[in-house]
Amino acid sequence: MIDPELQARVERKLDLNERLVWAGKPVPWAFSKKTLGAMLFGIPWSFITAIVMSGFIYGLFFTEDGRGEPLALKIGLCIFFVPFVCVGLGMLGAPLWCRLRTSRWVYAVTDKRALLIGLFHTRDWRASELRFVDRADHRNGRSDFFFAHDGGNGNGTRCPTGFHNLPTAEASAAESALRTLMKGRNNA
Repeated sequence: MIDPELQARVERKLDLNERLVWAGKPVPWAFSKKTLGAMLFGIPWSFITAIVMSGFIYGLFFTEDGRGEPLALKIGLCIFFVPFVCVGLGMLGAPLWCRLRTSRWVYAVTDKRALLIGLFHTRDWRASELRFVDRADHRNGRSDFFFAHDGGNGNGTRCPTGFHNLPTAEASAAESALRTLMKGRNNA
């Protein structure tokens, strides 16, 4: 049974005469774990940026040497630190950004293609492009599906991709739908 909200969201992306076979959502926090390294690097980055920036601002605005400089020059020099602060905030918030981005993802399999529907983009792989399906179950209650596709370049180069971090309870239905999609390609 497909969740009605997921079904409605996927059906807006379907072609004429295309039928939805399976739809599911990944576990968003599982993607966030991969960004912990960036977040941990963001801590010393932000700390060092804050120390250097505060010393620089103190020297410009609160010491005798900096008082004679024009205000426009002081502000211009302070703007130099804006990219460093933005990069630090981006690294510190990487797990949150990743979770927010992937929380709206939907994986779907139709009778003609496999889809990854994101908030702003949709990727699809036609049945004729799919080459291999493999499943990896993890002890934490998640499963990954891997398949190769020709990437649309026509030269036979295969690009690996797949559906990652699906709840294992939904894995059998997803695997069955993917294998049926590939069998349909082979029979056509």
